[in-house]
Amino acid sequence: MEIGRKILNLRKERNLAQRTLAHDAEVTPSALSRIEAGIHTPKGPAVLQLARILGTTADYVLDESAPYPPPARELLANLVDESRSEPREISAVLSEREERLLTSLRSLDVERRRLLEAALTAPRDEVRFTAWVAGAVVPGLDDAERERFRFRARELGDR
Repeated sequence: MEIGRKILNLRKERNLAQRTLAHDAEVTPSALSRIEAGIHTPKGPAVLQLARILGTTADYVLDESAPYPPPARELLANLVDESRSEPREISAVLSEREERLLTSLRSLDVERRRLLEAALTAPRDEVRFTAWVAGAVVPGLDDAERERFRFRARELGDR
């Protein structure tokens, strides 16, 4: 799938307005529009920002042969295999941070694995709202989004 189409689909799947994604990714709305139309290809930091915001990797965004939607569940299954207690033999050079991440993922109990899977596959706005309700710092939270979250929290409290 074309890079621009993939970004467009991921954005719409996560119910993000083009202007919001452009703001969060620190690109102009017109640049994002050209990327989604396939006129322009995102480069370097823009790809990384877009991928992070859309909940995927830069590799996935740039790989035109990668399927849509991104295989978040398969990624999680490959990182944390419930049927094995010891790490797999992999020949890759990992940073200390990546080693710690993999060790942590492998040590999760079943409930936490399911929660992580839910977070990986949930729409971005849902994850951000849940983090906000829990009192976590939400990167890039602007006044309009904070107000939407307050309104939504009040609605949920009225149930």
